[in-house]
Amino acid sequence: MDVFVMTIPVRPTAVILLASVLLALAAPGAGLAVEAIPLSALTADFEIRDRLPQSPLPQSQWYAKPGPGSWGPKAATYPPVSVPDGYDAVAWNRARVAVVARRLVGLPYRHHHIPAYDPPGQGPGLDCSNYTSWVYNYGLGLRFTSAIAAQSSGPAAPGRRLSPDEPWAVGDLLYIKARDGSRVSHVALWLGDGQLIDSHNHSVAVRPFAGWYRDSLSHVRRVIE
Repeated sequence: MDVFVMTIPVRPTAVILLASVLLALAAPGAGLAVEAIPLSALTADFEIRDRLPQSPLPQSQWYAKPGPGSWGPKAATYPPVSVPDGYDAVAWNRARVAVVARRLVGLPYRHHHIPAYDPPGQGPGLDCSNYTSWVYNYGLGLRFTSAIAAQSSGPAAPGRRLSPDEPWAVGDLLYIKARDGSRVSHVALWLGDGQLIDSHNHSVAVRPFAGWYRDSLSHVRRVIE
């Protein structure tokens, strides 16, 4: 099999306090509670994971005709990770997901399954639900559907749906309705302290939980607990 290696550099904006990750556990509007985890404890295996193939389909077939289609090759399933000794598993997994999510800040919005897929005339990128699926897959080895409707609800949806009064935690998935309210059309990942991160409009970015996100929120799912 061809092995395609794509190294995604950690952008300056992705390094949280340069030495630690502040893990927010608070609900929107509540006081902020944090737990500091050294960045090195969260990223030690990134170099190894960056060298794993992003897709089981050989790269030589990615752009063949007929090929995998406009969305490109589907993602491989990454191996599960082990929480380093001395850390609470839930806290570490949440912080890990936040670091992986921030690592892709600036990646363009594209209807692709994997970030390495770079067809001529389009460039690399991920759409909203492929982005959240990728973050959990790369970060924790948890691969779930990248189809927005199935990821939002139903038997293939990851984790569990939170009740409206449950506080949110870092890594929770926020599902947003279309502006006409007819269906869930978007997903973002909660970072805490009033912020989310998603692939929307032009690229992956950290944004405030305000405006359309707040007004059109459908529900929230929790994968890590």
